[in-house]
Amino acid sequence: MPQYPDIFYHNPFVDTIQTVESAQVVDTIQVADTLASDNVVPSFITSGFHGTINPMPRMNYEILQGWNLALLGLLLLLVVINKQLYPRQFRQVLSVPGGVAHTNQLLREWNPKRSFLCVSFTLGYILLLALFMQKSCIVLSHDVLKYNSLRVYGIFGAAVAGWVLLRYFILHFVNWLFDARDTVDRQMAVQFSVSIFTFFAMVPVTLLLLYNPTKFFVWAGVGVLGLAALVRLVIGIVETRVSTKIPTFYIFLYLCALEIAPVATLVTAGLRYFSHGSVF
Repeated sequence: MPQYPDIFYHNPFVDTIQTVESAQVVDTIQVADTLASDNVVPSFITSGFHGTINPMPRMNYEILQGWNLALLGLLLLLVVINKQLYPRQFRQVLSVPGGVAHTNQLLREWNPKRSFLCVSFTLGYILLLALFMQKSCIVLSHDVLKYNSLRVYGIFGAAVAGWVLLRYFILHFVNWLFDARDTVDRQMAVQFSVSIFTFFAMVPVTLLLLYNPTKFFVWAGVGVLGLAALVRLVIGIVETRVSTKIPTFYIFLYLCALEIAPVATLVTAGLRYFSHGSVF
């Protein structure tokens, strides 16, 4: 077998010995600089910390749960069922904000208070607002463990149901006090119609809040609810003024007590709770 004196290719233009020596000198200088810097600047890993490192639990800010999407799916199915079973009544309820003539036609044909359409949408409205309020509390407080449970959702659902039933109770009390049945029927039609529109607007807002838990969508939902209260106030004044001879100023005061005062009280209490930790 032939013997090869050198397995490396020798470049005639470069001195191999000088190159190796230069590399060794550079390496020696770099090592010296490193040792000098370690002596001047102590290592932040081995010194400068005398405490105890305790592991902290990883925080999870995901507010979406499986039953949330199932609930939204059932609410959308409710819309489809009512649209297919009661198409004419569905259109009439949605046309109430269009003017007094649409309300007159609706009340001549059927009573919305005892209909499956309005009762089912009222129930869906309560369930949807309870879900939105629960997720809003999670986003504003950054406390997933405290608010993201079925028990808390049930509490919010009971609160929203009590608020809605209180409004209906006040309307019936006014009916008994002033014997104004036609006015109360008109107000109930307005309540149902605006609630359905609010339901349609809050479904996408709540869905976006579930996937993007930010304060922007919380305040967007609050804006939708505030706008719905304002629309109910305006339409309620128009409908009540047509059916009664009560002065407009007194109608305005009555509807402010029915619409604006409860919403303003709830928003103020929520802001105080999340900013100061107490409602009072």
